[in-house]
Amino acid sequence: QSGCIKINGLDQKGVPPNLRKVGMVFQDYALFPHLTVEQNLRYGLKLKKDLPKENWSGLVHQAARILGLTALLDRYPHELSGGQQQRVALGRGLVLKPGILLMDEPLSSLDAKLRTQVREELQDIQQQLGITTVYVTHDQEEALSLSDAVAVIHHGKLQQAGRPEDV
Repeated sequence: QSGCIKINGLDQKGVPPNLRKVGMVFQDYALFPHLTVEQNLRYGLKLKKDLPKENWSGLVHQAARILGLTALLDRYPHELSGGQQQRVALGRGLVLKPGILLMDEPLSSLDAKLRTQVREELQDIQQQLGITTVYVTHDQEEALSLSDAVAVIHHGKLQQAGRPEDV
């Protein structure tokens, strides 16, 4: 009903969306089918008015290297596996150098084996980059294995919060 949202101590009220330091990874990846991996990774940078164009290539290639996408930069989404598509979606959020990364059921469309693999990769990447991540999932195993803090919300009400081993 009220309150504020702070990222790195800065209140986000009144900050235009393109200037907020927020990365987003959607459940359905939301990749542009007519753009290559490199173009998909680069897309959000067009909206960043505070980031010089000469820095774009370095950011894209850094994200591609971290996510194991370097050899796939010229491919289109339909030429990628589900796990590769998920890494492109993650890269699109990371390339913006966000203060926080929001992830909405990012692994729900993957099969069980790939889901486990990508979950492990995601955990490694998140720890490597040290970025605060809010991860929404209905999968208890996913929540408990990826998190250092868990909140259980039912019908919009906080039911429980704490360390995974306590929840």
